[in-house]
Amino acid sequence: WLRPLGLKAFCLRLLQFELLSGRASGLVSLPLRQLRAWVAMADFQADDFVPPFQNKYFSADMMSKYEPLADAIVKVEQSEGRDYDAFKAFEEYWAKFMDFSWCSQWDGKKYDIVFYGMSGYTGYLMMEYLKRNALKKRKEDFTFAFAGRSIAKVAEMRDREFEGTEYADTPILTASFDDVVSVIDMVKSAHVIVNCAGPYMLTEGEVLIDACIWCKTDYIDISNEIPWSMRTKELHRYALEAGVMVVPSCAGNAYSDLGVMMLAKKIREDYGEETRSAVCYCNGGGTAAGASGGTLRTRAAMASLDKASEFAQSDPFALGGFIPQMDRNGFKIVDVQPGTGFVTPKTRAEDQDLNMTKVTEDRKMGVWRAPSVSSFFDTRIVRRSNMLLADLGNQPYGLALNFMEYAMLPPEQIAAARRGAKDSDEPAKPIGHYGMSLEDEEAMLKSQGRQFKEGQGPQLEDMSDTWSGFFLYAESKNGSQVQCSFVGSDGYFETARVAVEAARTLRFDRSKLPFKGGVLTPSTAGSTCLLERLLES
Repeated sequence: WLRPLGLKAFCLRLLQFELLSGRASGLVSLPLRQLRAWVAMADFQADDFVPPFQNKYFSADMMSKYEPLADAIVKVEQSEGRDYDAFKAFEEYWAKFMDFSWCSQWDGKKYDIVFYGMSGYTGYLMMEYLKRNALKKRKEDFTFAFAGRSIAKVAEMRDREFEGTEYADTPILTASFDDVVSVIDMVKSAHVIVNCAGPYMLTEGEVLIDACIWCKTDYIDISNEIPWSMRTKELHRYALEAGVMVVPSCAGNAYSDLGVMMLAKKIREDYGEETRSAVCYCNGGGTAAGASGGTLRTRAAMASLDKASEFAQSDPFALGGFIPQMDRNGFKIVDVQPGTGFVTPKTRAEDQDLNMTKVTEDRKMGVWRAPSVSSFFDTRIVRRSNMLLADLGNQPYGLALNFMEYAMLPPEQIAAARRGAKDSDEPAKPIGHYGMSLEDEEAMLKSQGRQFKEGQGPQLEDMSDTWSGFFLYAESKNGSQVQCSFVGSDGYFETARVAVEAARTLRFDRSKLPFKGGVLTPSTAGSTCLLERLLES
């Protein structure tokens, strides 16, 4: 963040003053030691990625708002560092700029969990889960607050959900991504932030994540957007070095990621082998109560991606974990770009998304399968988990892991699927948890008058008989086989469950977790501690 300030020459003058003035050696403290390192690296990092929060806060515009610091810099420059009083004033104001005390309105209270974006439908779900489960079972007492851009809207939701309970006065904070100071205050108020404000790809949510990294606050969100996940992974190195857990995608479909972890652990413990392949079949049933307005907005955003983003997310290994195709002699098979010599390793055929776009039969499991609405996202998450386990723990699920995800066809659709599989090579429409395509589901809901605006969604009472299931199977290279399944409530309620229990895991089980920082996945962040909490819930 040194470059946007235009302070390199100023810093060099300060360093020169430190080196040439004998009397300075006893006066210079932290700021100049920092400046020396920053200036030394400045020329070698001209093209480096600048984290978004740092880019916003450590800017000439923000510094100019702190007039005492700006005046002190001018005086130090004018005296070429020879004015002792001016330099001491600079040090004092600089320290306040670095710890945000010059602008912060933080009252000093720190909550275990702060839920951000709580005025809409997701806020309703989180509050319902807290009320029905987390606060009722009380595995441990924890403090929490709600937050959003509008205190009035969040208060309206809180009052509706908690009126007459001991949580009726749950504190409410305010923050907005375009007000970096408000983000700082919210982040400093939490041990863990749960960001519910989507669609994430339409926000500046990286500012919140980077602020969490800077202030040593763990972060969780409930995204299911590949473009957003690709943006968050740019912050992995910073989170890793800071020892901060950043865990996007703690949503209801995290069970596929947790399931593969569970199966790979079982194979390693029982057979001493790596996992070669795994597959997840998604299923569900009950009343199709409808898609929330936020879900529909996210679908619309995903459908209107520019070509560059579409191309980037189409890579099966967009979130990492690439496994190259090898020939029979163990050498990587590559594509060579004519005239340039540029070499690209080939993706294995078994890992390509095309495998999940047709209606086919899994003869080994006796299952007819079709594309699932979350297949592309979930497979990339599991591949990232495999990569992170290799990078951070030196023990991936398997060096040659293949993972696929499908929708399990309902019995009444199998006969038509058998006929269709022979008659067409066209990609099939993805199927949701209700056993129908999104188009058919939306048409049915529209005909019944069950469509929701943004911030609205189906009430839990209307989904009392709705369920979602994840059925997983894995196999080692030598043919050892294991299976597991998760069956829970509607996907919306399961999203609240996963998010809240993941936040509690990071807050209270941190000493037991295998990794303590980085942009992680639900399984690599929460490990068996998260699994145990979910099962107990």
